[in-house]
Amino acid sequence: MAVECRPRGVGKRAKFDHDRQLWVDGDFWFDEKAADAAVGFFPKYLRFTSGEWAGRPFVLEDWQQDDIVRPLFGWKRPDGTRRFRRCYVWIPRKNGKTEMAAGIALLMLLGDAEEGGEVYSIAADKDQAAIVFSKASTMVGKSDPLQDTLVCLKTAIYCSTLNASFKPLSGTGKGKHGMAASGLIGDEIHEWPGPDLYQFMHDSQGNRRQPLEFLISTAGKKGGYGAEVWDECEKILDGTLDDPETLVVVYAAHPEQDDWTKEETWFRANPNLGVSKKLDTMRADAKRALSSPRLENAFKAYHLNIWSEQAVRWLPIDMSDDKGRRFGWKYCAGPVDWKELDGRLTGLRCFSGIDLSAVSDLSSFVHWFPVQDGLDVPTVVARFFKPEDLIEEHSKRDRLPYDRWVKEGAITATSGNVVDYAFIKKALFEDAERFEIQNIGVDRYNATQVTIEIGQEGLPIEYFQQGFVSMSPPSKELERLVMSNALYHGNNPVLDRHAKVVAVETDAAGNIKPTKAKSIQRIDGIAALVNAIGVASKDEGDGDKLTSERILARGGLI
Repeated sequence: MAVECRPRGVGKRAKFDHDRQLWVDGDFWFDEKAADAAVGFFPKYLRFTSGEWAGRPFVLEDWQQDDIVRPLFGWKRPDGTRRFRRCYVWIPRKNGKTEMAAGIALLMLLGDAEEGGEVYSIAADKDQAAIVFSKASTMVGKSDPLQDTLVCLKTAIYCSTLNASFKPLSGTGKGKHGMAASGLIGDEIHEWPGPDLYQFMHDSQGNRRQPLEFLISTAGKKGGYGAEVWDECEKILDGTLDDPETLVVVYAAHPEQDDWTKEETWFRANPNLGVSKKLDTMRADAKRALSSPRLENAFKAYHLNIWSEQAVRWLPIDMSDDKGRRFGWKYCAGPVDWKELDGRLTGLRCFSGIDLSAVSDLSSFVHWFPVQDGLDVPTVVARFFKPEDLIEEHSKRDRLPYDRWVKEGAITATSGNVVDYAFIKKALFEDAERFEIQNIGVDRYNATQVTIEIGQEGLPIEYFQQGFVSMSPPSKELERLVMSNALYHGNNPVLDRHAKVVAVETDAAGNIKPTKAKSIQRIDGIAALVNAIGVASKDEGDGDKLTSERILARGGLI
């Protein structure tokens, strides 16, 4: 009787069949020679492409061998073809997933010696789809044996012996008919807008003997297509969904049970921590994350594979760092109360932002005073307006003390039950006599008749785009100042409330912007403040450059 020495990668469910001298899992059997050959392909033919390992043989880490390559290529069906036709790997960033995917792609291209093989890399966009392809091309360039076999073109890696190729794709299935994928690499599933391209490529595999999909990603935001795929993977892992053709590999911290600040949690979620992923860098990122709800959210998603909400509470209110320093919005009140700020800022230069409600809710404009002669710290003055007839009703509806804020003077009650744009415009022009308003940022969708009139009557108006690219720099500047206790807001109670409830959205590039839709209450004051900082930054970037419109708006140069 043979000794039952469990091979690496067979998994805990496998049992040894003494009659056949094989490890089995139901009808499936483990081919140790195939598993060994797949693992051996990496150091024999592939070289690392970048960093301190560039040019060295691609020796797989134990987790890459045991959890992914050996089971993926070792398990077979009764007819000798591969058991797994699809593999999902969910892993945090910087654990070598792109290098791994590129190696798998080349193994798909050559490993089965399939005539006319077609391997594709797909992603949310063209650039992302090209990343794995570019890595694979670099690997070929560093490998003498592969250079003798493969030709790297701009958009394809071609094997003339097999008439087989590896190409990057993006977009949808439109215009891609006639394809018959034998292998598929799917990158960053959490960014995919939907299943269209994947489903098209999946369906194209129908005439292949043992097609293989290798789909790899980091966690992202809940609510999208990627989250649906994650849910499917969880069901496969817990047995709710019976899918013996799919191998699911997950490296992640548990969102409720694990302490995200502990290094032991980091190591469980990051199998390459200390190798391709540096512990010092992760410690520094964790330290920053302790100071910001937004950065904490990003740390959990990118480093621990914990799925995040579409939007998270943004500005720190009362936090401390590892040295005990207190910081946040609470500590940015400054020495002068909001009621007294006007008198201290008279005659100073400012930039403004407007946020007008459509019909009946809160409207605001905010003045942003940058550092200048007579002012050592950026300072904020906020004005809020609400229809008088709706104050009592909306106080109950929103469970906010609008009535008290009106009595305190933090909100100006305007007549009637709809927004009094004329009154707001008059208040803005009164402030223009008190302060030197340089520019006013307005959401283009707020381009009502009143904003047009403001521009026509002499104040500079700039329609400030509300997308991530425009909004992210001023949003991050506000966040930086709050975290540094480096601005004064006078503790205006309405602005204070908006700061406490504002949520922020993040795109795939790490850009951020406040979101009204995801914030739990109104955030008009913060939205206007970001607009003001945005036009201030843009104006200061122009230096002394004056457009003709600005010259006219200012009434000339002298």
